[in-house]
Amino acid sequence: MALELPDWPAWAIRTFLVLVGITTLVALLQRRRAAQGGEKTDLAEVPSGKRLTEFRSFQRQYLVVYTIIMAADWLQGTNMYTLYQSYDVDISTLFVTGFTSSAIFGTIVGMYVDVWGRKMGCIVYLIIEVVVNVFEHFNNFPLLLLGRVLGGVSTSLLFSAFETWMVSEHRKRGFPEGWLSDTFGTASFINGISAIIAGLCAQLVADHLGEIGPFQAAIALTVLALFFVVFWEENYGKPDEDNKGSSTASSAWKAIMSDRKIFLTGLVNSLFEGSMYSFVFMWVPTMMGALKGRPLPTGLVFSSFMTCMSLGGLLFSPSMLLGVASAEKLAVGVFLVAAAALTVPVFSTSLWPVLLSFIVFETCVGIFFPCLGLLRSKVIPDSIQGSVMNIFRVPLNILVVVGTKLTDIYPTQTVFSIIIIWLLLGAAFQVVLVMAMGEKEGEKTTPKKDSEKEA
Repeated sequence: MALELPDWPAWAIRTFLVLVGITTLVALLQRRRAAQGGEKTDLAEVPSGKRLTEFRSFQRQYLVVYTIIMAADWLQGTNMYTLYQSYDVDISTLFVTGFTSSAIFGTIVGMYVDVWGRKMGCIVYLIIEVVVNVFEHFNNFPLLLLGRVLGGVSTSLLFSAFETWMVSEHRKRGFPEGWLSDTFGTASFINGISAIIAGLCAQLVADHLGEIGPFQAAIALTVLALFFVVFWEENYGKPDEDNKGSSTASSAWKAIMSDRKIFLTGLVNSLFEGSMYSFVFMWVPTMMGALKGRPLPTGLVFSSFMTCMSLGGLLFSPSMLLGVASAEKLAVGVFLVAAAALTVPVFSTSLWPVLLSFIVFETCVGIFFPCLGLLRSKVIPDSIQGSVMNIFRVPLNILVVVGTKLTDIYPTQTVFSIIIIWLLLGAAFQVVLVMAMGEKEGEKTTPKKDSEKEA
């Protein structure tokens, strides 16, 4: 049977192809500049061929798993709304439950990752994801609700355990700090590519297996990732201290309250991600309003946005933006440009201005993730990084719940205005963080040592 493709409008196809073309050109330019020595690394020592080979091997070990888990995550995200719609259940309650769970239970569980082990945290995440995707097969609201609760826990593990394992392992193996930016930038690029491919694959699988098809594919990918993770080495937050989650949580709280750099890093992270997740609930109705009754090919537009995210990851690299300014200074620009982009839908309902503003915003998202990832590695000690970031998932998820509920009460222009305020606040706090980091410019802080200084 021939596969019937949707009748996508020309504007959407052109937008996608142009963005793919631009991203390809930037990728080629980045590779060329890196090959010519334009890639700046923190080289107090000139790397030998063997050292660089070891790093690339380690980087592949992490990025292979990262690619698989992000592809599995995107597979679920593309069809979750339509699956729940086919079940005729309360969609809003399910989504809000997931975010609330992430704010409460995810934070508690996340505090134990640094003590129990980051590899163990990754394994627990993968097991929970399999269970959640199995639950999605049943049109049973209590079971789906339980799945969202578990999904909130797994989300916290996804965005803490894997990154902290990579950063800690990178330092344990003695690789230069500057090489972290390469891993973060590549991961952001891969995340965007994974999302593009996952969106297309989800459509193909859904065409053959129904709305549940992408979730079945996600189970297969999650099991595959588990096979790779079991061969990772374990690393811990504080091996020389009492292995109690409460001890790690206490250390994390102490660091947050006593070191304003850690507090500000967590705060700006929450403000940007809270704005981003609120945007996720708003772009579809905003685009529909701009199209004035014409069809919206959500899958293709989604793929276009994810292409922008990949573009942002490429732009972040040391041979591009990171070669011009530090991660902390770049973050200020990201907040301001993102806020400026979202002013467009406040004042315009025309298709092209709105679409272009969303393209700019998604590119900022692509820059933000590796930028803040590198910033976290600079500011937050390895021993408590997972715990600190899970604590800050509480305000993040509160912002998302507020943003989601506001879309039910106020017009999108009003909600966009509120998100702009969040982003401007983020820019202001980021400026304060830049100044705080500049105060101790003379002494190079190495977060691999536990933060006794900050206590």
